Amino acid sequence: MNFDDAMAAHVIWKLRLTRMIEDAAGGDLESVAAGDDDMCPFGKWIHGEGTQYQATPAYQDVLSKHVHFHACAAEVLRKAEQGDMAAAMKTLDGAFEAASRQLVHAVVELKAAAQKIPHP
Repeated sequence: MNFDDAMAAHVIWKLRLTRMIEDAAGGDLESVAAGDDDMCPFGKWIHGEGTQYQATPAYQDVLSKHVHFHACAAEVLRKAEQGDMAAAMKTLDGAFEAASRQLVHAVVELKAAAQKIPHP
């Protein structure tokens, strides 16, 4: 997993959510699935191969920020699924946007920590 790809993938979530809200068509995202932090490619990596970094504080921070990010995405989708697009957009621009920024920052910190770990 490339850390930069992980950050880009999570930025794309906002585009997908925005499109879904604006189209009011539902799309391919569901709130229950979006809430699972271990189902996206980065989540699978962080819970799998990424555990090699679990001794670092940055890893623990990424884990918690990633869970929060997916909880916020699920909340946006729940509101959209209930037909409250205004509330969905407000959550997207508020809590989700903040969670996204925090996650990207945490991934940057993990990337820096990973580069300091000697590899055989």
